[in-house]
Amino acid sequence: MKQANTYYPFLFSSFQRDHSLALSDLKWKAFEHHDFLGDGEDWALLIENMLSEKNPALLEKVTFGDETMMFSIHSEDKDALHEIVDMVFAFYDDDALLDACITRYAQYEFEPVLD
Repeated sequence: MKQANTYYPFLFSSFQRDHSLALSDLKWKAFEHHDFLGDGEDWALLIENMLSEKNPALLEKVTFGDETMMFSIHSEDKDALHEIVDMVFAFYDDDALLDACITRYAQYEFEPVLD
């Protein structure tokens, strides 16, 4: 029996104290509508900007992979990664929400709105 992936849409791996998430489907076409490639760097931009607005403390706990053809994020804090999973899960499979997130967060000169 298969076990549900609690880190969906990411694949989770762990080696010693380094935990990582890798995104298996980068949703290329959604990014192309905004003149982005949708590669790992574009996803890092989206997630970094989202975190800077929604939970800046998480940015201190994670590092982004430098791969172009995939997106990965690393941390020694599994809970921090799970918070990111929850954020991405909320929009990942909803085309309209994904589009809204790309519009809002995939910006090079992003200005967060802080509460």
